Amino acid sequence: MREIIGNKYEGRYIKMIDNEKRKLDDYELINSKSIGNYCRQIGHKFNTEELAVLVYRNKKMDIFEKIAKYQDLIDNYTDMKVIERFNCRHYDSVKKLIKNEIIRITKLYQDFIAEDNCIYGWRDWRENGYSNYDIDNARRTFKEIDDDIKDLINEYNDIDYFSITKKFFDEKEVIYRAKEKKIVMNCRVIKRMPKIIEIMESGEDLPEFEGIFVNIPVPFERGDILINKIDNGEIFVLDYLTIWNEKINNQNFVKHLDTSDMMGNGYYLVDQTPKFVRDHQMNYDSFEFYNGELRGTNRILKLISSFLKGKIDNLELFITAYESFKHDYESKIPNIFIDEYLELAGFSD
Repeated sequence: MREIIGNKYEGRYIKMIDNEKRKLDDYELINSKSIGNYCRQIGHKFNTEELAVLVYRNKKMDIFEKIAKYQDLIDNYTDMKVIERFNCRHYDSVKKLIKNEIIRITKLYQDFIAEDNCIYGWRDWRENGYSNYDIDNARRTFKEIDDDIKDLINEYNDIDYFSITKKFFDEKEVIYRAKEKKIVMNCRVIKRMPKIIEIMESGEDLPEFEGIFVNIPVPFERGDILINKIDNGEIFVLDYLTIWNEKINNQNFVKHLDTSDMMGNGYYLVDQTPKFVRDHQMNYDSFEFYNGELRGTNRILKLISSFLKGKIDNLELFITAYESFKHDYESKIPNIFIDEYLELAGFSD
């Protein structure tokens, strides 16, 4: 993991080790390739404020790449005012807001790697769950944590994500007791390397970029079968998006929205059972078309999709098909018996 150590910035020193700015196609800043390609195809233009929020929300760039892109926005993009919102102040210059974000990230990173009367711990998330709690992986130095993570990535191929926590000891307390204050560094594993995508401090105010809603054009329609690979890998049938609200182009309406409103509603299966629910699906800028084969209970999603799109308008057919898929699921023997006992019971498959 790299360090930030130089480049004068309002009395602070911020420096990229490689000193190279990564200039991305603006559409690559969007987490979803489907949405990015669509915006590129229709020639949609994002203003500087919107691009800054897309950088902030990006879950593929590390913080060093984000700082480089923020600087690119400051140096090469048109300045503009930032209107006051419920969770964001007014700024005469969006570049001032962007500079503040660079300073915030840099300070948090420097505080995180400073090994000052603290303890570190990490957890990893894999395709089939996560490891032990971070206290089981406690270390006294950041280098030990860094080495542990790299070793783990080399050993296993299914690790997607790491969360590293730094807690501080209080000198007035016994040595094994840490203060509540902590800093959390989130890393995503990309090409078998940990990339720091986010750093947060407990108790701090949310970054002001959290208060800015971005209306991004999408290629999706009601009834499309989508997947959110970046957040949870869940397959669902899209029913509604906030950006489809008839007031979405009304500035007075939008200024009361923030990034928590960048969501939609969809139908998904509960724990791969036939039970389906309609609920929030967060971060619509991470949605992708699902092009895989729907098997088992996931066939129900195809059924819901066809119904929402009006391809099936016969309620009796819908219920009959759903009951058939449900029966298929319920008729399977739970995988809790030893194979030889199943064979003795008459199951040959």
